Amino acid sequence: MCPVFAAARILGKKWSILIIQVLLKPESSIGLRFNELHRELSWVSPKVLTQRLHELQESGILTREVDASSIPPAVWYTLTEKGRDLGPALEAMQNWGQKHGGHVVAICERTGFANCHECQH
Repeated sequence: MCPVFAAARILGKKWSILIIQVLLKPESSIGLRFNELHRELSWVSPKVLTQRLHELQESGILTREVDASSIPPAVWYTLTEKGRDLGPALEAMQNWGQKHGGHVVAICERTGFANCHECQH
């Protein structure tokens, strides 16, 4: 299978890249709960966010851990090594977007890409 096609099958679905972008933030390294992810991506419906999280989990991009000791059980989403390896690719996409007329938006500011000069206030 073509490597670009393989990557596009995983990353090409709506909002998948932005979910990964949020989980790449340094403060997300210990994982985020569903509500925290939804707060960061408030325009994504809970149904679609759940679908994308499931697909990214099946692809080995993130893990879903359940802490059954709390009521209700706490569910944490964390990037795997495979998911963290996407960091440089997403940063390259961001740099390309800036170079070719993209505009910095709130999600870029919150996710804190190192090379996002417009976001560094």
